[in-house]
Amino acid sequence: MPPDTLRDGEALLMRERELLAREERVFVTHTRRDAARIFTLQVAFLAALLLAWWAASGTLVDPLFLSDPISVLRVLYEIVVDGTLWWHLEWTLIEMALGYVLGVSLGLALAIVISGIPWGTQIVRPMMLGLFAIPKVALAPLVIVWFGIYLVPKVVLAASLVLFIVYFNTVAGIAAVNPRMQEVLRVMGASPFAVLTKLTLPSAMPYIFTGMRITVPGSLIGAIIGEFLSSNRGIGFLIAAASSRYDTARVFAGILSLLVFVLLLNAAISRLERRLARWQPLSNGKTKL
Repeated sequence: MPPDTLRDGEALLMRERELLAREERVFVTHTRRDAARIFTLQVAFLAALLLAWWAASGTLVDPLFLSDPISVLRVLYEIVVDGTLWWHLEWTLIEMALGYVLGVSLGLALAIVISGIPWGTQIVRPMMLGLFAIPKVALAPLVIVWFGIYLVPKVVLAASLVLFIVYFNTVAGIAAVNPRMQEVLRVMGASPFAVLTKLTLPSAMPYIFTGMRITVPGSLIGAIIGEFLSSNRGIGFLIAAASSRYDTARVFAGILSLLVFVLLLNAAISRLERRLARWQPLSNGKTKL
């Protein structure tokens, strides 16, 4: 190949690389700008809600029933400083974390096993839907009778609010995998385990992580239900005890602490999703950064 042709090819390649780099910088800039704009709107919306709450307390609603943001923050600061919040929160988070891990693990395992059986999902679907439809509040007394009043019933209740959603999301993700791609891998000599780990599960990751995200509050709700019914510790017990004394500021302080933790956990799961599914395209065709 003549030297001039080589130089022209190298120059064209360099120009394409510069264009791609410029496009990538523009995309990152727009993404960060959009994220900053959304964060600003979220903060403004939260401020508006707090202002409306503060204005309604004592004017439209009796403070005995609603309290106000300043009193809630004051009580939250007090229970943080004296260690009350951490002692109760520790037990609730243990129950929630164990229930969440158990629910996600069982949901994934059941979905993978049942999806691998011919007509397995169709056979099991009515039973899973029926179990999912049972109100967990109605099951809570039975769970406490079966497993006692200590840690296990709270973990079981938390897991029951996670398992089914993760299961159905995973089944949907596995069903959405292109069967022709699976056949190609099998023809090339891939084992069933290789097809599962190299194609099926990676393709189903968006469905799985969506289920994992939306079940974070569910696991917390399950633990709180168990603490409401039978417990002498945990945020649920703290809220129930404060409610029985009409201490609404302490009730809202407990709820606020749970809200902050759920938001942090949801952010951690979203970050994990971006790391494990970087190749998944966004709505604009770009890949996740």
